[in-house]
Amino acid sequence: MKKIKLSINIISSFNDTNFINLLKNQNQVECEINNTEYNQVFQTLADNKANIWKKKANITLIWTTPEIISSEFNKLLDKNIIDPKKIKDEVNYFCNCIKKIKKNSDFVLVTNWILKKPEEENIALSFSENSGIESSLNLMNQTLINDLGKEKKIHILNSNKWLANCGTANAYSLKSWYLMKTPFSNLFFKEALSDILNFYNSTKGLTKKLLVLDLDDTLWGGIVGEVGWKNLRIGGHDHIGEAFQDFQKQIKFLKNQGVILAVVSKNEESVAIEAIKNHPEMILSMEDFSAYRINWEDKAKNIIEIVKELNIGLQSTVFFDDSPFERARVKDMLNEVYVPDLPKDPSELSTFLSKLHCFDKLHITEEDKVRGDLYKSESKRKKLKDSFKSLSEWIETLELTINIESLQNKNLQRTLQLLNKTNQMNLSTRRLNENELAKWMNDKSNYLWTIRAKDKFGDYGIIGILSIAVKNNTAQLVDFILSCRVVGRCIEDVMIEFLKEFCSKNKFKKIVGVYKKTNKNSLCFSFLKKINLISEKEHSFQFYPTLKTENLKNIKVIKSTNREKNNVFKNILA
Repeated sequence: MKKIKLSINIISSFNDTNFINLLKNQNQVECEINNTEYNQVFQTLADNKANIWKKKANITLIWTTPEIISSEFNKLLDKNIIDPKKIKDEVNYFCNCIKKIKKNSDFVLVTNWILKKPEEENIALSFSENSGIESSLNLMNQTLINDLGKEKKIHILNSNKWLANCGTANAYSLKSWYLMKTPFSNLFFKEALSDILNFYNSTKGLTKKLLVLDLDDTLWGGIVGEVGWKNLRIGGHDHIGEAFQDFQKQIKFLKNQGVILAVVSKNEESVAIEAIKNHPEMILSMEDFSAYRINWEDKAKNIIEIVKELNIGLQSTVFFDDSPFERARVKDMLNEVYVPDLPKDPSELSTFLSKLHCFDKLHITEEDKVRGDLYKSESKRKKLKDSFKSLSEWIETLELTINIESLQNKNLQRTLQLLNKTNQMNLSTRRLNENELAKWMNDKSNYLWTIRAKDKFGDYGIIGILSIAVKNNTAQLVDFILSCRVVGRCIEDVMIEFLKEFCSKNKFKKIVGVYKKTNKNSLCFSFLKKINLISEKEHSFQFYPTLKTENLKNIKVIKSTNREKNNVFKNILA
């Protein structure tokens, strides 16, 4: 598998050599690392000409221990009485320094504070305002959260979680602290590295979309075909039942965050569905699943059918099954599907899922929250399509409405999602972060529209992007993006006709573009070839703003082309 590239600046208050070695040797990402001498935190943050800032990075990691940031906290470690207000002021100053350098990278990651080595103190004084270490440490972290928590591009990493996962005895390395001023063990660094890489994957749209679930001994305890749904272990006054119920709550949470759920189970369909519908302790319902295959067929075959039905790639799929045999079968047949080994003890399932960060997202959009419903509606549309002989009859029956509007602030995160995740119907496959899009949109000769659609079955949400760059009365088609789940119902044709109309009204003489071939965007090529814009030999094209709207008479199109980019991006570019 080809590694993705990550450039990272590291500013730390301790010797980070061991952490950097782990970063260089991991398998997921090819890293370009730029770090400073340790304990040069404020000097680096204050010097905008420092070597570390000469090239913009994907991530700047700022990892400090509390006594370096606050001299008042350092007094506390020397057993002196301190002034909490001074601690708060010092943290605020640190935060202001970070805000000034955020333009030098796509994202800034700041670790919250834990001690550089274990420190036991008088239990009665731990939370004393003027002399308690825990009290002052909590004050520092809360001030950090209050000051940076709402800043765009700045994210706070939870080092307390790494400490809890490792345990105090395994997290610290007192010997390496005294020998080389490295406070933490490699185990602790690995926990941090995992979170940082998961964060970066989420910014690149590399998280998973679909969770396929077995039923027996995966969502509930027991085999429903043998014990009957009334005797399944789920909820109730049963520790195993409670564990499965908590596991279902975790899955329901993922569904509400935009993860699509499906079932693949070897069972009698009617028996399994009866259990899901009738068991009073079930958290998940049939409405939560966008697709299911409950039969005695091979599970790998069923997964292929489901991803085809939902139009989702195998690489975006995760499969949960309690059976080592079934997991091995799917791993062997479908190596793109992620198949983690579930814990044997059901009481560990919920914690296991909470630590599985492959579904993590940077932002949750309105489309994410209803994603499962969108895919269920899509299934109804496909069934309707099968009953018509012609595409035009099906489109007319759908009662399709398409809304094309200039980029709005409320649609910004969804727009970034589409830019960075869409592969198949994507002309250029350019990837932009928020700041890069802001700079591009700040040029008055650039235009970007979002495409939203709905029909009688429901709202599709924002499913497309169209953008142009105008120079010398010629419009360069930059982004032509459409979610693959709605390709084939003339929305792409409407986008082209809208573009012609817009260019005609604004007296742009012609439209040009280049199809940039990737391993996944042949669908876009096929469409452009169908409308006679490109050929097998020539991937650049040009056409003129003459309209052919008679082919789209059954589609209602609503257009709003007043740009509001200054409102959208004024905070980003500040």
